[in-house]
Amino acid sequence: MREAIRYGVMKSYLQWKNSGYVPSPIDLRREMKPWFDSRYSYAKHHINPVCRSSVAILKSFIKNHQQKRYPEVRRLSIRLDSKLVKIAGDKIRITIRPGEYDYITINARNKKWREYSKYRIGEVLITDKIIAISFIFPNNDLSDEKVGIDINFGSIVGTVVNKGEVKETFTEYIPNIARIQNDFSRRRRQLQKHIKNKKKRYKKLKESRGRQRNRIRDSLHKLSSKIVSRHLKSTFILEDLRTIKRNSNNKSKKLRTYLNRWPYSEFQKMLEYKSQFRTVYVNPEGTSSKCPVCGGRLEHPVWKMSRCKNCGRDYDRDRLASLAITLRGLYLCGDPFPVSAIASLPSVRNEYLYINHRPDVAEAGGTEMANASNILVQESIRSQEW
Repeated sequence: MREAIRYGVMKSYLQWKNSGYVPSPIDLRREMKPWFDSRYSYAKHHINPVCRSSVAILKSFIKNHQQKRYPEVRRLSIRLDSKLVKIAGDKIRITIRPGEYDYITINARNKKWREYSKYRIGEVLITDKIIAISFIFPNNDLSDEKVGIDINFGSIVGTVVNKGEVKETFTEYIPNIARIQNDFSRRRRQLQKHIKNKKKRYKKLKESRGRQRNRIRDSLHKLSSKIVSRHLKSTFILEDLRTIKRNSNNKSKKLRTYLNRWPYSEFQKMLEYKSQFRTVYVNPEGTSSKCPVCGGRLEHPVWKMSRCKNCGRDYDRDRLASLAITLRGLYLCGDPFPVSAIASLPSVRNEYLYINHRPDVAEAGGTEMANASNILVQESIRSQEW
């Protein structure tokens, strides 16, 4: 199969050189099929992983190894479709040709094997050292408990709602992400400035990007695991931020830089695959500009404050945005939350109130009416705790 992958890599490489774009596995399969059928008598599905591996090798070459002349295929490995593999007891049955099979004994010491083996096989990777099997988990139903997550540059803010009641609000601060990005960006500027040799500079810059990626990924893994472990039986509601970078062309250079560095998509994927339940994505438009309590227009006298004149309150901006995300997710799930009802409104106001460091002194841009309302609510909270 390594010979077939080499042929597929060269076919896709030539097409990329001539047309300027990388062919899809389907297009490559259409061109390779006559050659593959005339040369091999394998089952017809074996050509699919060959084309996928060829395109993946070419994309890796374009991204990381253009200092080489041609892409190379060295590793002895093959990927198999689920239609070519079947679990038969403690062995894997692999279809070589129609009616011809090969069996490989499974090492079932993995503690998750019995649980995972009940699901459908996605793909099998076979190398000269290991056999890695991926499984496709079915889409689980939605949980009764919903957690809306607002992802910011320096914090992750969440709202937990269960059966029409706000159970909890939480904030996880992530200042190390921006610090790691700024530190490594400064190091790369120094490398570009002081290292004159092109090959050495390229090598050092690549090492720096790799270390930065690993450190950020480690921080995101720890944070996502912490949030999921605290809410094991919850459905997470996240913002669909796929177009946020395309809509930032009219923003400042500093904000565009932070948006391009912001690893929101990677964090969302980690939450999604670690959660036991299906994740819901909502439209992010207006989550920080429309009050979820009364529907009024929000103002922002300072960055961390959302002021609603209809409510007469100053709310914490990030917490209120997480509440808006949660409400949109509940609406999509068919479980609307009556946030403006008399029973739930006081608790919502208390949970999401913007708390001044000195309640007797208005914040910058604050009004006496909003500040007095906050003071009354804070005094009621203290009397209840007492």
